[in-house]
Amino acid sequence: MKVEKNSIWKGAVLTILVFAVMIAALMYGASTVNNASENEKMAELENSVRRCAILCYAVEGRYPDDAGELKQHYGLTYDENKYIVQLDSFASNLLPDIRILTIGGEADE
Repeated sequence: MKVEKNSIWKGAVLTILVFAVMIAALMYGASTVNNASENEKMAELENSVRRCAILCYAVEGRYPDDAGELKQHYGLTYDENKYIVQLDSFASNLLPDIRILTIGGEADE
């Protein structure tokens, strides 16, 4: 029985293409999971900042000026090498706008 070189070549190319598509799909899935996880971490940090700010208001009768105050007096912890926490206050009796920025990334409002 004679096997054509052409059919062996086609089979090898098809196998490589299928393998490449599977690897690309795996990488896309891993990237999607990583992005979802990062978004959840940022949302959790924003909720923590909000809870600490409300605690500050309950204790002191005013909202904090910055995240440093929350870290020093109210137990807020986060990775300062990865995130920047901004509190934009209009008045001491109004909850400040909370922005979580990733270093080298985009804002989550």
